[in-house]
Amino acid sequence: MARPGPEGGHYRPLSQAQVQEIHQASLTVLETTGILVENETALRLYREGGASVDGHRVRIPRAMVDAALKTVPHRVVLAGRLPEHDIVLEGRRVYAGTGGSPTMVLDAGADTPRPCTLRDVAMMARLADALEHCDFVVAPLYPTDVPREDVPVNRFYACLRGTGKHVMGGVDSVAGARQVIRLGAILAGGEDRLRSRPFISAITSWMVSPLRLDTEVTDILLEWCAHGLPVALSSAPMAGSTSPVTLAGTLVQLNAEQLSGIVLTQLARPGTPVLAGYIPGVADMRSGGYLGGAVEFGMMQAAAAQMAQFYGVPIYGSGGMSDAKIPDAQAGYEKMATFLLAAMGGCNYIHHAIGMVTNMSAVSPEQAVIDDEIVGMAMRALRGIDITEETMAVEAIGRVGPGGHYLADPHTVRHMRGEFFYPRVADRQSRAMWEEDGRRDTRARAQERVAALLAGQRPPAWPADVDAAIRSEFRIRLE
Repeated sequence: MARPGPEGGHYRPLSQAQVQEIHQASLTVLETTGILVENETALRLYREGGASVDGHRVRIPRAMVDAALKTVPHRVVLAGRLPEHDIVLEGRRVYAGTGGSPTMVLDAGADTPRPCTLRDVAMMARLADALEHCDFVVAPLYPTDVPREDVPVNRFYACLRGTGKHVMGGVDSVAGARQVIRLGAILAGGEDRLRSRPFISAITSWMVSPLRLDTEVTDILLEWCAHGLPVALSSAPMAGSTSPVTLAGTLVQLNAEQLSGIVLTQLARPGTPVLAGYIPGVADMRSGGYLGGAVEFGMMQAAAAQMAQFYGVPIYGSGGMSDAKIPDAQAGYEKMATFLLAAMGGCNYIHHAIGMVTNMSAVSPEQAVIDDEIVGMAMRALRGIDITEETMAVEAIGRVGPGGHYLADPHTVRHMRGEFFYPRVADRQSRAMWEEDGRRDTRARAQERVAALLAGQRPPAWPADVDAAIRSEFRIRLE
C-alpha cells in the first residue's frame, strides 16, 4: 500500500498572477526563440506534431503545449520492490531520497574522498533502505571499478539488491537503458508487470541549457518512453551562466525547457508518466562554479514546484544540497535551508536530499544519517499542528489544574510518541552527561549510527533462480 507523503505548499514565492506571467513568458520563448534539436527522431516528432522546424531550430506553438498537458499523467505511482515502499506523486505531497552520480566517497572520519566502487553503491543502497525518512533511492554513486558499458545494469542491480524502495537512476546509452529495463522485467516477472508496478525509473538529462536537446540522451529518453516507464526530465540551468542571472529569468527558461520535454514525451507515447525535472542552479559570480547550497536554489525550487502544480504534473527536484566538503556546520545549515524551502514549496520528489557533500561530487555515509534527521525534522514541520478537541486538551488542563504537571497524565501518554520528532543523532543530554559520554560530536555519533544500521536487517533477497537468470544474461560484478 502506497505511503502518503506529508503535504507542502506552505511557502509560495510566486503569486498566482506571477505564475501566469512565467507561464506566458515561457510559451513566448518556445514560440519565438524555440529550442535547438539535432536528434533526427525528435525533429520528426516535433514536426509531425505541428511545430515549426527550420533546420535544427524548433519552435513550439501553444496548442502543442496544451495538447501535451492533456495527456501527461497528473499522478505517478513509483512502486517499491516491496509494496510497502510505494510512493504516490501528486499535488503537493513531498518525498525525499538520495541522488546524484558522484564518483567519490568520503569514508567515516576521512577528510579526503576516494574513488567509488560498486560495493559502495550497494552499501549506500542498504543504508538508504534502513533510513527512516528516506523514501526512495536515486542511484547514489557511479562506480569507477566497472567498465562503462556495464555500469547501468550493475548500478541498478546493486541498488535493487540493497533496498526494497523505488530505484531511479540515469544511464549513458540506449543499450544501457535496454539492459536496465530488461533487468526490471526479469525481477517483475515480465515487462507488463513492470509497467503496472514500476519499481525502477529513469533520470534523463536530455536538455543542455540553454534550450538545446542532447542528441544521445534524447535517444535514451525516447527509449524509456517507448516502454511506457516513468521518466524524470532533468534540466539544470545555472542562473548567471547557462540561464539569465535573475531568478525570474531562470524560471522562465527552465519552465520553457520542461514544457518542451513534456511535449516530446507525449508525442513519442501519449500517457508516458513524466516527472517534470526542474533543477534550477546558481552560478558563483566570483568563480563561475556551481552553488548547491545557495538559498536562491531553494527559493527557485519552491517556485518551480508552483509551476509544476499549475500544470498538474509531478515534480522531480532537489534539496538538501551543500557546498561543504565534509559533514560540518555549513553542511547543516545549507542542507536544512535548501531542503525545507523545496519541501515547503510542495516539491514531490526531492532527490540529493541524503548523503551528498562537496557540491554533489561525493557521498558521505555519515552525512546520510545526519541528513535523514534533517529530512525528518522538516517533514515534522510539514505535518503542522493538529487542532482537534482531543489535541486542544481542555479536559487534561482541567484535570491537572493550576500548579500541577502533565508527566503522568493519560493525555500525555497517548500523544507523547507521535507529537514530537525524536532525533537519533543529535545530542540532547545535559553537558555533564555529554562529557561523561566522551564529548562526542555529531560526526562521531553519525559514524556509530551508520555502523549500527549497516549491521541490521537487510531487505529480502529475490529467489536464487531469478538471480541466476540475471547473471546468465548480464555481466553482474557484485558477489
